[in-house]
Amino acid sequence: MIRRPPTTRGREAIIESIPAPIGGWNARDPISAMDKADAIDLENIFPTPSDVMLRQGYSDQVTSVAGGQVESLMAYSSPTGTTALYAAAGTAIYNATQTTATASVAVSGLTNARWEHINFTNTSGVSYLLMVNGADGYRGFDGTTWSSLSITGTTASNLSHIAQHKNRVWFAKDNTLEAWYLNTDAVSGTASRIDLSAFCRKGGEIQAIGTWTIDAGEGMDDYWVAATTEGEVIVYKGTDPTAASTWTMVGKWELGRPLSRRCFQKFAGDLLYLADDALWPLSGALITAATKPRIALSDKINDAFRSAAENYRNNFGWQVLFWPRGTMILVNVPISTGSSQQQYVMNSISGSWCRFTGVRANCFEVYQGNIYYGGNGFVSRFWNTFADDGTQITGNAKQAFHYYRNKNLKQFVMARPILQSNGSPAISFGVNTDYDDSNVLSTLSFSPTTYAAWDSAIWDTDVWGGGLTVSRDWQNISGIGFCAAPRFRTQANGLEVRWQATDILYKPGAVI
Repeated sequence: MIRRPPTTRGREAIIESIPAPIGGWNARDPISAMDKADAIDLENIFPTPSDVMLRQGYSDQVTSVAGGQVESLMAYSSPTGTTALYAAAGTAIYNATQTTATASVAVSGLTNARWEHINFTNTSGVSYLLMVNGADGYRGFDGTTWSSLSITGTTASNLSHIAQHKNRVWFAKDNTLEAWYLNTDAVSGTASRIDLSAFCRKGGEIQAIGTWTIDAGEGMDDYWVAATTEGEVIVYKGTDPTAASTWTMVGKWELGRPLSRRCFQKFAGDLLYLADDALWPLSGALITAATKPRIALSDKINDAFRSAAENYRNNFGWQVLFWPRGTMILVNVPISTGSSQQQYVMNSISGSWCRFTGVRANCFEVYQGNIYYGGNGFVSRFWNTFADDGTQITGNAKQAFHYYRNKNLKQFVMARPILQSNGSPAISFGVNTDYDDSNVLSTLSFSPTTYAAWDSAIWDTDVWGGGLTVSRDWQNISGIGFCAAPRFRTQANGLEVRWQATDILYKPGAVI
């Protein structure tokens, strides 16, 4: 006996509105259990608390860095207002402060470009950019001059990580479990050692050092944190590491292994830790990681996150960065150096995730409140334009499946995405039904709208860009099933595109 779909003749069509996928990318839950505001995939579409938007693009800061792959970006900022941006590539450090075609060399004759750095201002008011790379000694920039800084007690060329904690400069020594520190307020001179080998049963070496702000019941305090290559996290409290009475170990925890030396990031009072099992906030991880794994910031994308960590953990470029102005926490995922990196990006307000493609970044840095990245022979400023260096940006969304009131059969016939834009972006919309994942979208046609430029446009002739306008155009869709997942693609060059909600029109069937 052949079962036929029930007829919808005589049944009134129903319109139901669903939000855009502001819940973000969900790579954790079964697709049958996702919330309707989640997305199975969200590529180049950034979720905000109220809508989702096509990501912004980048423009050239430096088009030619002679050393090749830019592997470190280092911002300098002093209380007097002096600022600078430097890029390390190959065997040199380049000045990337100004927009230019070719970057000038600031320091040459180096061994590698993988520098860890801090800004440090002592009580005399001198501000330094301090840096180490495990090969070229201990370097500094004071706003005017680059120099090699002197350290006694250990070999400076073996120092591979640098951090600041309670007005001391700290270092990790390559291939050891030794942390070294200078005197209070000093940027050079005698270094003293703390050896953690007696506490680290898994061995390895210190990968990174950070500062974690916590309220321990006596008010806010900064704790010293070190992570080893084997995922052991050691925490100390106190002010003076030279005396046991003022320097006490709080504890040692075992988490995932750090993905790079750039695994720590301050986030408000917390310290984020980028490991191969999750992106952890230490405030939760050191208390409940074993019993409550969903405390991880990356929990909602953990299947994708762990897969990327497993496949690409040995590639250079892993980094976690908090960009306050953009309300985003960004994890750089180095799928392939110089060509196909991705970024897993979380809205720091809503906690919703997406992923960026087309941003070929080896490293990121925040400079003067803006975000920059270095790639294959260039430095770019990010999120300052609505195009990728003059070319279009394409965004794709696969929203979660939804049953629309009941689990009866339905015929989906029309959709009306509610959009805001300042022009006419290319839009394609469709639905998948009953957990099918085939491509139901038509090929995008793209005709960019070009707006007038100030000081060169002709009044009453050129077209001037305006504010965002709302688009509510109905589009035909086709699908028969019990549930449906909206599919959305947009492409724009120089246009802002925001998606707020979608009206879906369908004809109800009957239970079969």
